[in-house]
Amino acid sequence: MDLRQLEMFHSVAEHSSFTQAGEHLHVAQSAISRKVKLLEQELGETLFRRANKRVCLTPAGEVLLRYTRRIFQELCHACLDVSNVSRLNRSTVRIGSGMTACMYQLPPVLERFQARYPNIDIQVVTGSTSDLLVQIENSMLDLGVVMLPVVSQNLEAVPFATEEMVVVTSPRHPLFHKRRSLCLADLADQPMILFSRASATRKLIDRHFQNAGFLPKVAMEAETVATIKPLVRINLGISILPLPAVIAEAQRGELRYIRIRGMPMVREIGLVYLKSDELPKPLRDLIRLFKRRG
Repeated sequence: MDLRQLEMFHSVAEHSSFTQAGEHLHVAQSAISRKVKLLEQELGETLFRRANKRVCLTPAGEVLLRYTRRIFQELCHACLDVSNVSRLNRSTVRIGSGMTACMYQLPPVLERFQARYPNIDIQVVTGSTSDLLVQIENSMLDLGVVMLPVVSQNLEAVPFATEEMVVVTSPRHPLFHKRRSLCLADLADQPMILFSRASATRKLIDRHFQNAGFLPKVAMEAETVATIKPLVRINLGISILPLPAVIAEAQRGELRYIRIRGMPMVREIGLVYLKSDELPKPLRDLIRLFKRRG
C-alpha cells in the first residue's frame, strides 16, 4: 500500500466515479482501476461496488475512507508546518462556520491571520452545526466555529465567545415602543420569524420557551440571519437573533432590539477541531487569534 494508491482510492470515493477521479488526478482511468484492484487484493476486501452507473463504497471502503481522510489531513498539517518554516510553499486552512459567525466573527480574525501567513490560503464553508461537525470528523475541515455544546470523543471543543440573544422588531412595531427589556411571556401571542427547527440556535430558543411554559408562535422559518432581518424590518413578525447581528441596523434605525430579562438567552460559540497529538503552528495561531477576539 502506498500513498498514490490511497490518493486514487480517495479520489474515486469522493467523486463516486473512476472516470471523474482520473480527470481530477490527470491519470488514465485504466491506471486508477489497476491501482484500486491491487489495493483490494492487498487488503483482501472489495472497496467499491457499481450501482446505476455510479461507484459506491462497500462497508470496507467506508472504513478505509475514514482513515485516508485522516492521513491526508495529517499531510496537510505537515505542509502547514513546513510552509511556516520555509515560507515557500502554499497550504490551505479549511474553516467551517454558521452564517452568523461567518459574517461577524471570522473577518477580523482571518484578516490578522492572513497578514501573518500570506502564503496560506483560507477556505471558508458555511452550514449547519451538525453538517460541519461531520465534515470535521471526516477530516474535510480543519476548524469549525460553531455553537456549543459539542459532544464527540473525536473532537476538541474550546469555548471562545458568547453572544446575547435579543428580541428584534421593526421600528414601527407598536408593542415594544421604547421598551428596553421584556420577558418571554410578553411574546406569547407574537408572530415570530425564527431559524429552522434543525438549527442549534433554534433548539436553544425553543428550550427557553419551553422553560417559560409555552412554545413560540412561529409565523415563518428561515435558514439565515440575512434572510430573517429584512422580513422583520417590514414588520412581518419579530425574531430572536444574536446581538452582534443586529447592532449595525439598530444604529441606522432600521431595526430595534430589546433585551430579555428573567431568563437571559445566551449562545456559546466554540472552536472545534479533530483531536490530534500535535496541531500545526499556523492552526494553533489561528485558534489563539479567535480566543483573543472572543
